[in-house]
Amino acid sequence: MNLDFWSVVIIVIIFQGLFLLSVLLFSPKKRFKRGNIYLFSLIALFIWFLAEFLAIRNTFMININVFYGTRYGSWLLVGPLTYFYFKSIKDQQWKFSKFDALHFLPFLAFVLLIPILSGDSLSTRQIHYGMLSVFDYRKKTVTPFEYLYSVIFFVQFIHLGIYLIYNAITVKRYSHQLKMEYSKVNSTRWLSIFNVLLIITLVFASLFLYILFTQDFYRRELDYIYVVPMGLFVYSIAYRLSGIQWLPLDNTVIPKYHTSSLKTLEKEDYAARLHQLMGAEKPYLKNDLRIKELAEMLDIGGHHLSQVINENFQCTFFDFINKHRVQEAKELITAHPRHTLLQIAFDAGFNNKTSFVNAFKKFEGKTPSAFKRDQDLS
Repeated sequence: MNLDFWSVVIIVIIFQGLFLLSVLLFSPKKRFKRGNIYLFSLIALFIWFLAEFLAIRNTFMININVFYGTRYGSWLLVGPLTYFYFKSIKDQQWKFSKFDALHFLPFLAFVLLIPILSGDSLSTRQIHYGMLSVFDYRKKTVTPFEYLYSVIFFVQFIHLGIYLIYNAITVKRYSHQLKMEYSKVNSTRWLSIFNVLLIITLVFASLFLYILFTQDFYRRELDYIYVVPMGLFVYSIAYRLSGIQWLPLDNTVIPKYHTSSLKTLEKEDYAARLHQLMGAEKPYLKNDLRIKELAEMLDIGGHHLSQVINENFQCTFFDFINKHRVQEAKELITAHPRHTLLQIAFDAGFNNKTSFVNAFKKFEGKTPSAFKRDQDLS
């Protein structure tokens, strides 16, 4: 076994991945989180891909046919695992069903069942030079079965692309729904990065296929085009995601205004009461305020309060609360010029400086520092 620099890098990444798996498996707090089950499976899958590539790269044969799953379509498993990972975060009440198992059917059929039943049906050239070797210019006899798996090799990447598009939509919806219910939202940025890294891996895999088809040459080094992004995914994202506490959604708060029984006069009354409450009691100073708590203070339903905020104030609950916090911060900056901006942020109800700066820029068009500087000049 001849190990070059890149092979050593892949081995290091594999061991990093194994460490992450051990963290997810043996940490009691992480082991019982449903979402981490799918994250564990994804990390294990990418370790499998990297180990497979390492074995091929170094001509180290593993006498288990399914180990070389990429040639049969093992990427068909990536999409469903990411889909269920995102779904378990967005809907923490969701439970895996028999219908959900259908997502794994292509993988089970093409990677496990058919190869076992078919035996040695693939050509030696396909096994050693890749499934797409059936399309090169060399004369050969190609069976329908060999054509099938060369097509499956393509389809597995298209299959993943469809799931990743849906995942991006899921993240956007989850972020919006969180802002309907929470005044403090844990960032969905890591979910977006997670999905983008997979998209990058898919793009590089497509680039690899394009080079393979348009250029009359193949070098083992070309495989690194999509193998390296896989390593980056395992190394840079998985551990960070394993520790995030995702906020649950209360589906009774998510508005369906077309079926609402709330009348115009009631909405105006609720809006007036809400305006008075915000000025008199300043509930927005509580940094983890939820819409249900505010609704209880007004003695109205959470879905009705959500409708009032959306229709009467034209914003989400998240923006409604942060707009008041920014106004509070402006008054504090003016009244206490010697206070630090971090102290101002906490006193105004924000739980960190980043969310404070982002909200200030959104509603005032400038940073808190710029606003403070303007006050000092005046």
